Amino acid sequence: MSRYGYARVSTDEQNPERQLAKFREMGIPCENVMMDKLSGKSMDRPEWNTLMGLIGPGDELALDSLDRLGRNYDEIKSEWCRITRDVGCDIECLDLTFMNSRNFRSMEDIGKVMEDMILSVLAWKAQRERDDMLRRQAEGIAVAKAAGKYKGGTPRSYSQEVIDRANKALVAEGKAAAAKVLGCTRSTVYRMIDDGRLAS
Repeated sequence: MSRYGYARVSTDEQNPERQLAKFREMGIPCENVMMDKLSGKSMDRPEWNTLMGLIGPGDELALDSLDRLGRNYDEIKSEWCRITRDVGCDIECLDLTFMNSRNFRSMEDIGKVMEDMILSVLAWKAQRERDDMLRRQAEGIAVAKAAGKYKGGTPRSYSQEVIDRANKALVAEGKAAAAKVLGCTRSTVYRMIDDGRLAS
C-alpha cells in the first residue's frame, strides 16, 4: 500500500504550502505528492495524470478538498467513483474528515448509499461555489472596466534589453534576482519561463 497526496492551486499567485504541509504531517513521502499550478476547470492536469498512472488497489490518496477532483458536479462524482471503485484506491478529504471512502466501505451496502448521497450534495456545492465565484469575478471586472480601472488581460511587455538583464540575473542569481530586474513577483518570472519569454 502506498500513500499519495494531490495539491492544486489555480494561479501562480496562490501558495500551495498549506496543502503541502498537511501531507508532510501525514507522513506522505515528498515523491508521492503531486501538484498542479493551473485552473481546475480542466481535467487536463499533467501531475494529476501522472498520479492516476501511479495509484492502484489498496493505495490511499489524500486531498486537501473534494474540489481537487474537479470543479463541476459530473467531474467530481466521476473521478471519485473511478478512483475508489474502478481503481480500488481510497480517498481521504482532509477538510471533511467524514469524506473517507474507507469509512463508507466498512459500512457495506448502507455505506455505499450514504457515500453516493453525500458525494452528490458536496459535488453540487463545489460546482455552485465555482459558478458563484466566476459570476462575482465577471461582475467585478465589468464594474472595473466601467470605471476605467481594469488592468487584466494583457501580459506586461518588456524591452529586449530588460529581458536580457533578467535572463542574466536568472542564470547568475536565481528567480528572485530576475524578479527584481523586471519589477515583478517571482510568480510572474515562473510564468515568463513557462511561456518562453525568459530562458529556463
